[in-house]
Amino acid sequence: MLIKKSLKAYGKINLYLKVIKKLKNKYHEIETLFCFLDIYDQIFVSSNRKKNQIIFTGKFSKGINNKNNTVLKLLNILKKYPKFNKHKFKITIVKNIPQGSGFGGGSADVAALLTFFNKYLKLNLKNKTASLICNKIGADVEPSLNTNFKILHGPNNKIIEFIKKPKFNVLLIYPNCLNSTKKIYDSNKIFSKRNISEIFLIKKNVLNVNYFFKFLNYKGNDLEQSAFKNNKTILKVLTFLKKLKGCKLARMTGSGSACFAIFENNSQLAEAIITLKKHYKSYWIRKAKII
Repeated sequence: MLIKKSLKAYGKINLYLKVIKKLKNKYHEIETLFCFLDIYDQIFVSSNRKKNQIIFTGKFSKGINNKNNTVLKLLNILKKYPKFNKHKFKITIVKNIPQGSGFGGGSADVAALLTFFNKYLKLNLKNKTASLICNKIGADVEPSLNTNFKILHGPNNKIIEFIKKPKFNVLLIYPNCLNSTKKIYDSNKIFSKRNISEIFLIKKNVLNVNYFFKFLNYKGNDLEQSAFKNNKTILKVLTFLKKLKGCKLARMTGSGSACFAIFENNSQLAEAIITLKKHYKSYWIRKAKII
């Protein structure tokens, strides 16, 4: 079977993120709301003759370890499936999503490829098996299997998907610096209480705009204080964003370093982008929309 396919791996933001506790396996239990945007890495998959080949290219491909990356981890896991081993692939990934940003580009790449291989090679992976594969690679991988609104919570990363989701545009800013997820989590000193009832309240009221933004502002991102200590640039960016006209919410996504802001209307968002590009000329600044 000759394979030639183009895939899109969509980036995400964490609309809020609460750290509940540190687990015995040295990872952390969190609660976070995922939201996917129209920013994506482009992936080209084609048949190869002798061996699997992974090529990273694009603006944000610099520094990716060719011998230790999330896509290679996926291929090594899938080698135990005979239907996968019947083929060799050339995988070219155009990195449009900044690395070390909190946009989840690496996880999105893995999720897109796992979905593709499962469908086109008829691996017939059950949901539980796919979940186990994802969690061997990273906590953000399974939520990236589709672009629904979803909350990830609990020590076993349980996912609650939303049937509905609001539609709004988002301002994204990446300050040209990488955050180490491990370092940010290891230095975190802020922990929140688990509150399952709040999860179902936001799911029920997700289309209630006033409730939605009050909830998000109340929740916050527990990792911000840790990030500020490790990277003062993030604090400066967020302080600047919050002062812009019409800003309803400004936050770091995930463990950073990227931030996002949501505005009252699109004209205020457009004005904010112009202001930011004048003030932060070298930063990656984009308008994006929820998909």
